[in-house]
Amino acid sequence: MTNNKKKIIKWTLLSIFIVAVTGGFVGYKMWNKPHRNVEAAKAITVAATQLATAYESDEPRANSQYLDKVIEVTGEVSEVSKNQKGEEVITLKGSDMSGIICTLEGAAAAEIKAAATVTLRGICTGYLTDVVLVRCKIKINN
Repeated sequence: MTNNKKKIIKWTLLSIFIVAVTGGFVGYKMWNKPHRNVEAAKAITVAATQLATAYESDEPRANSQYLDKVIEVTGEVSEVSKNQKGEEVITLKGSDMSGIICTLEGAAAAEIKAAATVTLRGICTGYLTDVVLVRCKIKINN
């Protein structure tokens, strides 16, 4: 091999090594990034019916207002269930067409039943015929 080819191979391998180390460092930092504290974060307060209507009427505008933000939503419970992972899920009545699905972080209070009015605080992840909130914490109103 000529001296020029050896230099090209050396610099190529060095560049690949630097990119791999940088990628590994960034991946490590992202994997270990702390979660947002839903209880301590400043929240947007909204009624369940208002949130559902906002998404039904203009989803892009509602996304700019609520998506990936901490929301404190108050509404009437229509259903309490568990998802495939065994997590508690509370569905709030929204509009005639959709509701608010809230996946709780931790266990729900045993006294929560359908028709109770509750306030939930969680992170909005978007709209899939229902507005979806994750990592919710609960506050019982009635």
